[in-house]
Amino acid sequence: MNIPFKTIWERYFLWEITKVFVLFLVAFYGIYVIIDYSTHSRSFHNYHFNFLDIVSFYGYEFITRMDVLIPFAILIACIKTLCSLNTHNELVALMVSGITLKRLLFPFVAFGLFFTGIIYFNTEVLQPRALKYHKQLDHRRAKEKRKKNHHPYIQQLTLDDQSSLIFESYDEVAERFHDAFWVKSIDDIYRIEYLDSKPSIPVGSKVEHLKRDPKGNLEIVEFADEKLFPEIHVEKAKLLDSVASPRDYALSTIKSKLADAEHPLSEKEASLLSTYYYKLAIPWLCLLAIIAPAPFCTRFTRALPVFMIYAISLFGLVAFYLIMDAALLLGERQVVAPAVAIWIPFSCFFALFGWRYARL
Repeated sequence: MNIPFKTIWERYFLWEITKVFVLFLVAFYGIYVIIDYSTHSRSFHNYHFNFLDIVSFYGYEFITRMDVLIPFAILIACIKTLCSLNTHNELVALMVSGITLKRLLFPFVAFGLFFTGIIYFNTEVLQPRALKYHKQLDHRRAKEKRKKNHHPYIQQLTLDDQSSLIFESYDEVAERFHDAFWVKSIDDIYRIEYLDSKPSIPVGSKVEHLKRDPKGNLEIVEFADEKLFPEIHVEKAKLLDSVASPRDYALSTIKSKLADAEHPLSEKEASLLSTYYYKLAIPWLCLLAIIAPAPFCTRFTRALPVFMIYAISLFGLVAFYLIMDAALLLGERQVVAPAVAIWIPFSCFFALFGWRYARL
């Protein structure tokens, strides 16, 4: 029975790819942190971020971006290590001793599979929590930026009495609705600039009460700078569920929310199902980042086109993300079925590069 990584060359290969992987990840994300901090240092100072807050902010941001950063780091590390081993004839020397090329690539495939598991763990456990805290910190930091680049959209919450609360945005930190309309009925509407749901009795600021007159026109019958709304009962769990994006959920949470009955999907159900398939597919990009460039990096030629391998591989990885994002959008809008939208392009990529790898 062969024990993995028992031989010296396996441990050497693993060390080489790990070294480049860590160097790229630390250097690339470190540069991003320096540039982002220098750009937004004023906002950090204005909202009284201490050192621990800043470290937490970028730590959470790293976790939320792991599904992008890690495949790119694996791709760079794989190409660098394999091309270096090839140009220094180390692969040839080991193959002459009777070791097949596929056996030589085992440490790289194991490395990709290991990080596939890491991304799944991150998607299920770390990312949902990191997104929650990162949003809270980002809300403190980026108020001015959001005001400048804000594009409002409508959200709705159905209350226990079947009335509707329609609002532009909800601040999870302050627990406050912005630009809200409480629709008691088609003839009775409150417009509230800010509705604070944190107190036991919600408090509205700059409230306009509109009622329909006998002619069918809505007219303002009351205006108040501040007004209590004891009739409004907001369930926190229901509210967070309505304002949260499916991408914020863990895989198991999304699966539990999927509809079992076979019927035409609503927009929310289609979004949940598309995101579920997307989150299932993306971690395998860590393995694709190994098997896609491997056949090109292990070609035995006098002039190995290293630059072209880097360029085409990086372009291909970016193209993969763009195609998968487009597929996610098609699935959410139900242009095609979510399963078809996500799994067809994913399967095509894996079939193409898996076939080339199998021919080694």
